[in-house]
Amino acid sequence: MTFKEFLIIFSMIIFGSILDDFVSSKIGNFYLHTNFAYLVFSYWVYACPEKIGVLFSIIFGLTIDLISGSSIGFHVFMYLLFAYIIHIYAFTFRLFSYLQLAVFFGGTATFVTAINYLIEHTANYSYANIFIALVFHIIIWIPFYKFIRFARQLSMNG
Repeated sequence: MTFKEFLIIFSMIIFGSILDDFVSSKIGNFYLHTNFAYLVFSYWVYACPEKIGVLFSIIFGLTIDLISGSSIGFHVFMYLLFAYIIHIYAFTFRLFSYLQLAVFFGGTATFVTAINYLIEHTANYSYANIFIALVFHIIIWIPFYKFIRFARQLSMNG
């Protein structure tokens, strides 16, 4: 991976984290916890499995841990785990429809959110909140996929 590609991916993940904070502050009354940074990361692992390996998963996870103020190592572990799973099935995912991809990636984003709530916010843990997050992540995956793919084509080819 070139430095330019790394910088593009890193800046998109940081933008996803900033978007998480912005959206969470605006829709906090609905008890919706978004996980845009994970969705951006999982897109890049899915789109370029040969470029995102263990080291980059650790760097991106640690960055999100530091930015979000969560327990050090939580996002590192989650990013490593799901990067491994996505790497195993990277070429199988190419056969999936957009809806199937949305269910998988939305489900994994919700899983990360649910585990985070279970560890750090046990008093606010609610199955209704997790279900709302699941529906939201499934719905938002396809526009995210299209937008990041378009941005990738512009930045990597230009």
